Amino acid sequence: MKKISVLIIIFCSIFIFGQKKKSDFNKNPIVELNDYTSSEGKVNKDYKPLSLGLRIKNYPFNKASKIKIVSYNLKFAKQTSFELIPIPRTKEDSIKVRELVNRPKSIDFRDILEAQSENVVEQSKTLNLNEISKLTHILFNTCNKYHIIERSQSGCFFPRNAIIFYDENDKIFEIMEICFQCGGIETFPSHFFDWKDACAYMYPDLEKFFNDNGLNTQYHKK
Repeated sequence: MKKISVLIIIFCSIFIFGQKKKSDFNKNPIVELNDYTSSEGKVNKDYKPLSLGLRIKNYPFNKASKIKIVSYNLKFAKQTSFELIPIPRTKEDSIKVRELVNRPKSIDFRDILEAQSENVVEQSKTLNLNEISKLTHILFNTCNKYHIIERSQSGCFFPRNAIIFYDENDKIFEIMEICFQCGGIETFPSHFFDWKDACAYMYPDLEKFFNDNGLNTQYHKK
């Protein structure tokens, strides 16, 4: 009798465990995604968005007489410094090698601060007050909607977009570069905003803002 009881207990345990595994297997992936999202960045119930008046008091918006969003490097794939030039074996290979060696170099957008020249810009849009309001809302309010547990930065940084700020003399005094490919922000020369001020929730809205204003944000192969 004892043996039968033990067998019944074992059988019941196996059945319950099997049902649990089956239930886990059939779990809605949307629920799993929501569980993951809530664990990484819980909604901040005390969230109160900053007003436009408070947002534009932040540097460099409070010093800017004009703000532009721009695109550049759109035709350049990210290249490593260790890229090897192949040995040409045919005429076609020689043509490809020549194109590889003579291809345009990617643009270091920071050079425009010294040159005050925008000849490297492929697309640009001067923002009006309504657009500045949308931009500052994304930058200063998006991440505050959540309790961000941790922030990380990718080793990749190959920006194709920037926000540029002009003073009253129409001179560029501050630049914010954005890499939508891997999620990264760098500002200079003041470093007023960087990846630690950003979060994963911000980049999709920011990229949409650029796209809605007619600017490309990704590599376009010729």
